[in-house]
Amino acid sequence: MLQHIREKAQGWIAFAIVAMLIIGLTTVVWDGFFRPDPDVPVARVNGEKISSNQFQRALAQERNLQQQRIAELQRVFSDIDVSQFLPEENELKQNVLRRLEEESLILQKAQDVGYRVSDALLAQRVQSYDIFQSNGQFDSDLYKQRLAQNGMSPGMFEDMLRRDVILQQYRMSLVSTSWSTEQERNALLKLQEQRRDMGFLIIPAKKYLEQVNVTDEQARSYYDSNAARFSTEEKVSIQYLELNIADLAKDVDIDEERLQEQYEDRQSDFGVAEERRTRQIMIEVAGDANEEALTTAQQKTESIRQQIADGTSFETLAREHSDDIGSANDGGDLGYMTHSMMMDLDPAFADAAFALAKGEVSEPVKSAYGFHLIKVDEIKAGQVKSFDEVRAQLEQEYRRHQAEDRFFEQGEVLANLTFENPDTLEIAAQELGLKIKTSPLFTRDIGADISTNKDVRSTAFSEEVLLEGNNSQPLELGDDRVVVIRVSEHQESAIRPFEEVQQRIIEKLRQEQAQAKAEDEGNEILALLAENADIESIAKERELEWSHPDPIKRNALEIDQAVVQKAFRIPAPDDNQPSFDGLTIDSGDFSVVGVFSIVDGDAAETAQESQVEQIKTQRERYYGTNELMGAMHDMRLTAEIQEYPENL
Repeated sequence: MLQHIREKAQGWIAFAIVAMLIIGLTTVVWDGFFRPDPDVPVARVNGEKISSNQFQRALAQERNLQQQRIAELQRVFSDIDVSQFLPEENELKQNVLRRLEEESLILQKAQDVGYRVSDALLAQRVQSYDIFQSNGQFDSDLYKQRLAQNGMSPGMFEDMLRRDVILQQYRMSLVSTSWSTEQERNALLKLQEQRRDMGFLIIPAKKYLEQVNVTDEQARSYYDSNAARFSTEEKVSIQYLELNIADLAKDVDIDEERLQEQYEDRQSDFGVAEERRTRQIMIEVAGDANEEALTTAQQKTESIRQQIADGTSFETLAREHSDDIGSANDGGDLGYMTHSMMMDLDPAFADAAFALAKGEVSEPVKSAYGFHLIKVDEIKAGQVKSFDEVRAQLEQEYRRHQAEDRFFEQGEVLANLTFENPDTLEIAAQELGLKIKTSPLFTRDIGADISTNKDVRSTAFSEEVLLEGNNSQPLELGDDRVVVIRVSEHQESAIRPFEEVQQRIIEKLRQEQAQAKAEDEGNEILALLAENADIESIAKERELEWSHPDPIKRNALEIDQAVVQKAFRIPAPDDNQPSFDGLTIDSGDFSVVGVFSIVDGDAAETAQESQVEQIKTQRERYYGTNELMGAMHDMRLTAEIQEYPENL
């Protein structure tokens, strides 16, 4: 299973997974001048702590995801404030906490039943990601650099990756083992491939537009009864000061001597360590194995080594005998690894591998997993990058670190000055050298630029800021951006004058009356059809167009989708008498729909293999998801979960 997951996790999918893991471990830079103890528990699951640090990381990851979703939705629906569909802060925190609790339950269960990720396989997984590769090969220097840029060590990342793989394994063990019967699939295919011999006519509402007349008195009456519909929305414009790390970083003066000192102090970070491409044959031994089992495994390892000495291919013997399923099929190939990476696997393994010359095979090496034979295929010598090669990275890090320091210092000044001078932003702006910016007018629900953020909107309309005229508290807009706002203009909601909306009301009422007349005619036709009148004759007599296409399937695109859906909801005809019904479609027109006969799909004749597989996948995913949800429900029922809301 793990090998299958690894094989599928390539390209952009792998990049996305790694990116998500990195985001999940990135430190939250700004936390409103209050940083809780990272070791304080937010919950305990069967006695196992979920720390504030874990929670804050997961919360930052979820916020990042929400921002990505909003950006994508806003791109598609530019005229809608899609941020209103996001959960409120408390709901978001509860969702994140519940997810962490469920992950903790899954990990406990998975470990209880024996789920494990070997260090060798974990190393292969890390090396397979494109984000850590240079010229198609794993680059340990790039690996460390990418992680260091996000405040992580290889150990932290690999622990997270190991945890993620176990979670995937357990979930997939439930979801992927569900099944559906052939009879069920055939029944669904019959419905999916069903064809209906149907026809329809459309009674256009515009046919009656010239027949209806709306007086000024009727329009006025509608206006008086629905005045709230014609009110303008309350709007505000804000002034704001924005403090962000990116802007501060641009103004940092670079100290070349400090950069040089950083380079000298961190040369080990910029060195490309020696890497060795190794192969292994592992004879697994349980951790609690007795002396007899150890002796047997060692003798088997020595026997295999003798076969290698006699000329048998190492790769062939690895495929036949190695118990490491992650590398056995590749002839024991572990790829390129540094000494430190191998140390994470096992110190004895690392020391033995780096003591060999190219092409040499080790004596049996005892590790925590059993006995190994190690062969060195290639050796890449280590080297240290020059100052010029890493200067850009050093400058970026220097700017970021200096900007972060200024960010916290100036953030405190911003908070103090805008609090002490609640009726102006000028004093804080002058002290910090910031420009006071002004937003366009926005409503409680929709805004542009900075007011697309719902926290900005809700704060702008709050009692303290709008009614009392005070500056806001500092608002976090992401991890490295904070603003203080105040209202600069306020337009209260007002009812538009009748004269301004009169014509719109008249057109609306005319359209509604025309639609009602079209529906009345449709109901007259349905009454005639109930008395066995001929639909084609009725259509001809009333100068309506009757359409009777070839039998259609549910996915017919050439007909209005509402009409198609109605055709597949109408009961089957009795005694060769068609069934009729009607509906008002989105255009406001009325449609009379008739069904003459129904033919179920023949799964054996009409279904393509891809359709069968799609239905099979959909049903099994549905059942598997239900099984996973059921398992989680049962785990929560039997678990002891304590939550500490005050620490969220």
